[in-house]
Amino acid sequence: MLAACQRSESAAVRAAARQQDPSLPCAEDEVREYFCDDLLPLSSSRPAPEPYDNCPATADIRHASFKAVGRVAAFDQSFTEYTRKRVPPGHSCCYGWCARVAIADPNLASPAACRDPNGLHEGFCMRELEGGTSAPAASPFERCPVALKPPEAVAFSAPPAALLDATKTAQRRRDMQLADCCYAWCSITPAGTVLKGAHPKTK
Repeated sequence: MLAACQRSESAAVRAAARQQDPSLPCAEDEVREYFCDDLLPLSSSRPAPEPYDNCPATADIRHASFKAVGRVAAFDQSFTEYTRKRVPPGHSCCYGWCARVAIADPNLASPAACRDPNGLHEGFCMRELEGGTSAPAASPFERCPVALKPPEAVAFSAPPAALLDATKTAQRRRDMQLADCCYAWCSITPAGTVLKGAHPKTK
C-alpha cells in the first residue's frame, strides 16, 4: 500500500513539474506528441530562443492522439529544424508534449481480422518512448511497446490491441529518419463498404 501511494505521489509530482515545464523528458509509457503550425504570430511576449524567436515558447496542445499529461505544449527546436528542412517554405514552429500511451495485452490482438474479406488494413505510427516502456518489443525496438490500443481518432474501428509492425517500423525509420514505432491491425467494415488502400496514421 505504501509503495503504491509513493508511486502515485511521484507521478503527481512529475505531472505538476511538466505543467510548469512541458519540455521535461517523458516518463515510462509516455510518448512525445507534436504539432507544427505555419500561422503563428511573428512576435510573442514569450518567444522561443533565437533564431526561432518568431515562434512562441509554448502553445495549447492540439490534435493529441493519447491523453496529454499536461495542458501546454513546449517549443521543440529539434523537430522544428527537421520540419523546416522537409516542408517548404521552412518557417514552421513545432511543439511537443507528453501523453500517456494505452499499453495493451498482445494476446488481445486479432491478426485473423486481416484475413476477413471485409478487413480494412490500418496503421498508426508514433515516436518511440524516450522514457522506455513497461512492455517492450524485441530489440532493436525495445523503446516501442509490443502492443497498444490504437487511438480512436486514427482508426475506423480501434481494436483492443494492435501489435508493433517491425517491418513498417524499420521502413519508416529509413524513409523519415525518425525514431518511430508503427502498429498495424485490421478493422472489420460493414458489408458493401468500398475499401481503399490504407496508410499508417502518424503523430
